[in-house]
Amino acid sequence: MMILTPVILLLYSAVVYGDPCTDYEAIDDPSRSTGAQAVPGNVRCDSGLRTQWYRFISHAGGEIPTDCSLLGPRSCSTLGPVWMKGTLPTQTDGEVIRQACRIAIGNCEGICWDIKVKSCVRDGQSYYVYLLPPTPGCPEAYCAGTEVPCPAGQSSENYGFTPGCTADFPDITTNPRLTNSTIGVPPEVVMLCDFDLPTRENLTMEVNWVADNEIFHQTTLTNGEQRAFLSQIELKPGMGKTITCQVRGRFQSGGAPGATEVSNGFFAGIKILTEIIEVDENGDEKYIQLQPTLPLLCSEPEFGCSMSVQVEFRDVDYSAQCQGNSIPDAVSRQNCQWLFTSAEWNGILEFPVKAVRDFQIDGTHNGLRYMKVGFRQMSSRQADLWHGYQLEDVDVLTRDKDRQGAICKSETDPHYRTFDGKRFHVHQSGTFVLYRHRVLPIEVQTRTQMCNAGNVACNCGVSVRSGNEVFILTKCSGSRPRFNWYTSNYNQVHIPLATRVRHYGAVGEDTRFYIANGGEEYLVYFPTGSWMKITVTGAQKQYMNVYIYPSTDDFGKTAGLCGTFDDNTENDGLRSDLLTTDIIRDSAVITGTAFVNSWKLTNGRTLVEGVLPPAPLPLDERRYCTCAQDDPETIVCDSTLAYNCLWETERSRAGVRTAPEQEHARKRRSTSYNDEVYDDDMFAFDYDDSIPTVPPPSWPAPNGMTEAETRAYCEDAVLNSPAGALCASAMEGSSDIEGAVEWCVADIQATGDTSWAKDAVTSMEESCSDILYKNTTFWTSNNNETTNGTTNATLAAPSFFFETVSCPSNCSQRGVCDKGRCVCEKGFEGPSCSIESDKPPDAFFIPKEGLCDINTRPCERTPVIGENFLESENLTCSLQSATVDQNGVHVLEGNITVEAEFENFARVVCPLPRSRVRRSAAAGHRTTAEATLVSISNDGVRFSPPVLLITYDAVCQDCNVTGFCVLRNNSCEIDGTCYAYGDTKIDNWCRQCLPSTSVSTWSERRNNAPPAFQPTGNIIAFINHNFDFIVKAEDPENRPHLSYSFPGAPPDPNMSLSSDGRLKWTPRRHSDTIMIVAAADECGASSTESLTVMARDCPCQNGGSCPSFALDSPDNITCTCNGTGFTGQMCDVDVDECLNSPCDHGVCSNNIGSFQCDCEQYYTGPLCDQETPCFSNPCPDNGTCADIPGAVQCTICPEGSSGDSSLCVVIEIPLDPCSSNPCYPDVTCDVVDDVYTCGPCPAGMTGDGVSCVEISDCSSQPCYPEVTCTDGPGGHECGDCPQGMTGDGETCTHLTGVTDQHGSSWYEQPVNIALLSIGAVVIAAALIGVAVWRAKVGSRGKYKMGDLPLMPLGERKNRDAPEDHKAY
Repeated sequence: MMILTPVILLLYSAVVYGDPCTDYEAIDDPSRSTGAQAVPGNVRCDSGLRTQWYRFISHAGGEIPTDCSLLGPRSCSTLGPVWMKGTLPTQTDGEVIRQACRIAIGNCEGICWDIKVKSCVRDGQSYYVYLLPPTPGCPEAYCAGTEVPCPAGQSSENYGFTPGCTADFPDITTNPRLTNSTIGVPPEVVMLCDFDLPTRENLTMEVNWVADNEIFHQTTLTNGEQRAFLSQIELKPGMGKTITCQVRGRFQSGGAPGATEVSNGFFAGIKILTEIIEVDENGDEKYIQLQPTLPLLCSEPEFGCSMSVQVEFRDVDYSAQCQGNSIPDAVSRQNCQWLFTSAEWNGILEFPVKAVRDFQIDGTHNGLRYMKVGFRQMSSRQADLWHGYQLEDVDVLTRDKDRQGAICKSETDPHYRTFDGKRFHVHQSGTFVLYRHRVLPIEVQTRTQMCNAGNVACNCGVSVRSGNEVFILTKCSGSRPRFNWYTSNYNQVHIPLATRVRHYGAVGEDTRFYIANGGEEYLVYFPTGSWMKITVTGAQKQYMNVYIYPSTDDFGKTAGLCGTFDDNTENDGLRSDLLTTDIIRDSAVITGTAFVNSWKLTNGRTLVEGVLPPAPLPLDERRYCTCAQDDPETIVCDSTLAYNCLWETERSRAGVRTAPEQEHARKRRSTSYNDEVYDDDMFAFDYDDSIPTVPPPSWPAPNGMTEAETRAYCEDAVLNSPAGALCASAMEGSSDIEGAVEWCVADIQATGDTSWAKDAVTSMEESCSDILYKNTTFWTSNNNETTNGTTNATLAAPSFFFETVSCPSNCSQRGVCDKGRCVCEKGFEGPSCSIESDKPPDAFFIPKEGLCDINTRPCERTPVIGENFLESENLTCSLQSATVDQNGVHVLEGNITVEAEFENFARVVCPLPRSRVRRSAAAGHRTTAEATLVSISNDGVRFSPPVLLITYDAVCQDCNVTGFCVLRNNSCEIDGTCYAYGDTKIDNWCRQCLPSTSVSTWSERRNNAPPAFQPTGNIIAFINHNFDFIVKAEDPENRPHLSYSFPGAPPDPNMSLSSDGRLKWTPRRHSDTIMIVAAADECGASSTESLTVMARDCPCQNGGSCPSFALDSPDNITCTCNGTGFTGQMCDVDVDECLNSPCDHGVCSNNIGSFQCDCEQYYTGPLCDQETPCFSNPCPDNGTCADIPGAVQCTICPEGSSGDSSLCVVIEIPLDPCSSNPCYPDVTCDVVDDVYTCGPCPAGMTGDGVSCVEISDCSSQPCYPEVTCTDGPGGHECGDCPQGMTGDGETCTHLTGVTDQHGSSWYEQPVNIALLSIGAVVIAAALIGVAVWRAKVGSRGKYKMGDLPLMPLGERKNRDAPEDHKAY
């Protein structure tokens, strides 16, 4: 009979992250051994096991058995023992899949399921880890290990488990206790394991340091110690875990160790005091509390001691996906860095947590969503114990506060819907506040004009403010006169859609403007998470619908025609005084009421006119962290985006991109010199402020439809639209579908135009999308396979909704709507099929009358205003060059085509070729202007009639829109180039254009003031020192170049003044010298100044050197004392060299300008840092050693001769003179007649072999005697000749009439010859002393006892004792 083995797939139901070899849970459970039998009341079951990686660490064994025969029916303390089918993997196999099988009666494979296993090696230890799911049933449990406890009275090396059980072990009690302390400088944390000392003395004590059941360090004690230390570096692997010390003893003679005793547990790290917290979305902050158990110690506390901690969040319930990105639900001070000092570390550490608004109705546990707060690894350069410490996660429950269906609308003629759902109609012209945030500088204003025969009003413009940034979208200007160069006439042009972005202060990065459908739709995102949509509609794209989607940040904080957003429709009539409330009847016409008029703005108060109180700071994303008020710089916060899936889906749809107006506005923040130009009258607003007198609409409608027919038509249009069925289900119980139908009925009644029905469908779709995207019950569930084979369930936003929405302008009845996009009929194109393919677009005019002055803008690109521009890769500009003068425009042959930049259907931008008209006053100005004829094509074939652009220089030319240019007055024309009054010649600043002097040649500069000297006072030079002083003057015109000189001969032949003002001199005697110096600018204007230089003796003492000069007094200096042994302003304070303890093995004595070391026995050298030959006690038979010249003296006494010196023998052991390495490195040392001799210095060096220096130019003594020689790059430099002599330092001759005593040079005079002779003797003696001293400290030799010269002690006493050696 074939036995079928059922296989259950249990493994792949959870996501598992990290490295299995380190990120596992350790199980210390010896009852899982195959030798452990189940007993009643203690039966193991793993059906509740969490799927993750495990490692078995008990002494019973760490492997799931792979041999079914080892298992019995009650093995592993269960009635369903589980083993592993297959072999264990090698380390190179990586993670492998095996089957775990529960045995059955007579069958090893009663039921099997997949598990994973991996071979690991860490810290030299090999082990296995297992990815285990819960068992299918109960009682079933995984087995691990085969060993069992030793019998009573026995122990083993395996901590009391088989194998190797024996009765030969010490039966002792240690009572271990675990504490911590700090030791050392700088201080470090140590763990201490104290235990009772056993009475036996022949024991070795073994201490295991255990963290979370795993041994991470071992200490062995053999000398009767009662305490084991765990150093800070040894403690690091146990951080973040509960540590114990386990103590056991064994006989030093052998045998098994005794029983292991375990100390108290100590958690080494940071305790989490707050296990779980609940926070409301957008509510108050709650705090996570942590408590470190060990101190914060730093290696260099003098530089400050602090610890950095950062926080991040992770979702646990499910991963909500919006455009492929996870949605954040809660944040702390995201990316904030907390810096805790060592003092703060000893207390409670608190972290604020605040839930963000995520625009989802997503609570899953009684309105709560389960999250985790994760901590990033800690970081500190100084506190090594805590560097890299990883805190465990903290559970967070966020309470859902989002609302669905909240939307404010201003549609069609216009109908209004407040955030709370109140509906009303206003047929009134003017500028109105639609929405205003009561706290933040956020506002939306709409402009309405009377339309449809004057019986209703329509939105014609929208202005949006966010912080200091204003976005304007308008079609309110009507018709304006424009000159058409092509027809040479002024025409009334119906101004098309105009858009622009303006800045009124610092601007943040988190307000975003997007364009869609070629400019028929605009999206605006606010930093609060609110956003809005503006659609352009109508046959001439002359009307606008506005939709605003609030965030929870807006709740209770809005005002305007959108109402109060507080779930109360009764107070939506709040007036602008924010005190008075009117009652608004639902669906009422409230034209001209006090409520409406309170929100109507008079001229001079609108955003279009630039009237807005400035925001003090850029308006960025709301920050969900409040930095400490007492120390606001402690924490640095980055804003976190408020995720809105409906917004993300809208923004990610095809054809949606960043509005170019905002991009251009932000690029030009730092300069007004740009080509983003507009005509102000395009944003003008002319309207009749009177209340319309047209009677209210009645039935039948102007097209003859009855009320019943109209209602049936509207219901069919709304409910049977592609999105109708889905929205009817999603919006069940909502009044928005009924409201859309009612608005459709009202529009057709007033106008007789059934095309308004499409706007009703759009109104329904906007309300529907908000509900679908905020309520996650409408989202779809996906199962995603992860990289390790497990699956992760995610929720995806209902982007499928946009496959059912209506198309812009209902495709203009010239196409079919397919999944929200128009498929146009042949001959039509564009987002709404409104553009005829065989016709070129209309180019109406270029802003600023088509004039481009290079002094006010670069003239590198030009906008063109028109209609029916199509966003396509074939959108093209045709540019034809021309000249222009007093006789008009002269077209040149040839043209070029370039790719046009699309902004919207009414504005494109054309890049221009490089113009010969340049903005450069220095290079002069063009005397002729240039013209360009610009045409636009959607397909690169059919071009519009041209519009004219004139590029000119207004400094020299006057041009007008009709195409004529003439030269201006008050300018110069020099060499065919025009210059404005005051322009400077490019290569000569001293020449200007001065028309009153000459209009055809350069004139000398006027009003050029001479340089002004800076006052200096008395200047001090020091005798026989190089004087180096900078003379300074300033040019009143701030020109960079001045030149300096002596008007006549210098007062001393050795004195020099360079053209850049550098005055040099070496005075030889006490004097007061007055000199005149001159400074001149590049145009020849000059001035002089009298300077007094006083030559005085250098006041520095003890060999200190003076600076190059002083001001006012010789005492106003600080001497350079390097290498003198003195300090102080004048090098008059002796430096106590002993403060730095220079003597390694001796006592330091401070001397004036130096120090002396008195060495300890067996040490010598200037710093007592050299060992004498006796240091290593070379004497045989424990003889007493004494250092003598050239040898060591050993006194050897026989045993038992204490006190009787006559029995002692004195021997001398000669030393090898070369053993002390007396020669320069790499120089050979030879011994001849017990005296060392050093070889020649290395190549490139010179000396006696003992001391070697690099060969330099100065080593050949090229300078005159007594003249200093200084080596430098490329050669040497000789100083000044001696006093009374002149020359270049190498050759010096006596000045006429100046000689030394007896006409001889200094070193030839008898007294100085004597001094030189004495000095030579002293130097020679010193050199001999050095050589003798080196011989004395030569290395010791090695001899046989028979070769040593023996000398009785008595005879030795007759010799002179060796001199004491002191190092200086």
